[in-house]
Amino acid sequence: MIAELTIDLDAIVRNARALAALIAPARLAAVVKADAYGHGLVPVARALAPHVDRLCVYALEEAVALRDASLDCPLHVLGPVPAADLDIAHAAGVALTLWDDATYARQAASVARRRRSPFAIQAKIDTGVARLGLPYARASAALAAYAATPEFDLRGAFTHFAAAEELDSSFTDEQLARFLGATRELAGGVERHAAATAAAMLWPQTRLDLVRAGIGLYGIWPSTQTETTMRGRGLVLEPALTWRTRIVAEHAVEPGASVGYGRSWRAERPTRVGTLPIGYAEGLPRNAGGAATVLVRGQRAPLIGRVCMDMAFIDLTDVPGALAGDGVTLIGRDGSTTISADDLGAACGTIGYEIVARLPAAVPRRYEGGPGA
Repeated sequence: MIAELTIDLDAIVRNARALAALIAPARLAAVVKADAYGHGLVPVARALAPHVDRLCVYALEEAVALRDASLDCPLHVLGPVPAADLDIAHAAGVALTLWDDATYARQAASVARRRRSPFAIQAKIDTGVARLGLPYARASAALAAYAATPEFDLRGAFTHFAAAEELDSSFTDEQLARFLGATRELAGGVERHAAATAAAMLWPQTRLDLVRAGIGLYGIWPSTQTETTMRGRGLVLEPALTWRTRIVAEHAVEPGASVGYGRSWRAERPTRVGTLPIGYAEGLPRNAGGAATVLVRGQRAPLIGRVCMDMAFIDLTDVPGALAGDGVTLIGRDGSTTISADDLGAACGTIGYEIVARLPAAVPRRYEGGPGA
């Protein structure tokens, strides 16, 4: 084993149930983009599908992979679908996101007309992220045009918040007001959704008809403020991912000797160095050396030197008895000590989202629980 990810599907389902209870009567949509935040698209989607209103992906390729895996649940593609692939999207029966009231919308309508079936549509409204979406000031007219187009089945309108992780930001309320104003003339039965995990936790007024939960499903808190606030209210989220490898070599380094590329780390004492068979090609950030720790025999061991493409180094001096072949935990629990994705992210100057989303698909994943368990 070079490295292995263990994914607890039952923990993901329990997180979904906890979030669904929190947001009721709003419905829960599960966001499984980015390979289910690194946890594995198809296995996670299979586990979640019976427990949520729909699955949300970013790219059409993800939706097609789920259809190829025989998942017939509702799917919403949040990101752009190239015009050349609109036929594929229609055949897959996905809800298409529109934020263009002109050329692209006409192309989508043409595909639906030729295929003799309306296109399910979700309209994206930009209320302040400046990423994708109809400008909120003219969204009402575009929504009316979509609703009047016989080739479209306008299912909903949605937006995304810029600062929902922060309770002291008034911008979330401002964005919500913009969204509600832009959608006030929507016909009954057309849903409105705005909140992802953080907003659903900290801003209950944003839950509306549906919440698009992503990071929380995987037991990772969107921010320190969400964790502090919601733990205080009794919400429990269970991290679902454990990342482990093994020491493949162990050797002694004398004081003054360097380890790794650039000689960026030098021993200040007689040091026992362990070599790990993974590096940034396997998802360990290059700057983890000198910043992050791992767990060996239930104790913390610092990463040292520069992380290589396929190898990294740890200081074993303060882990008595550690040997080549010992297991190493990068994310997860070993004994009474835990390292979370957020811990690793913070040490590397990023967030837990990025750590798990960048775990390569080539790293083996072992699943526990889930359908048929």
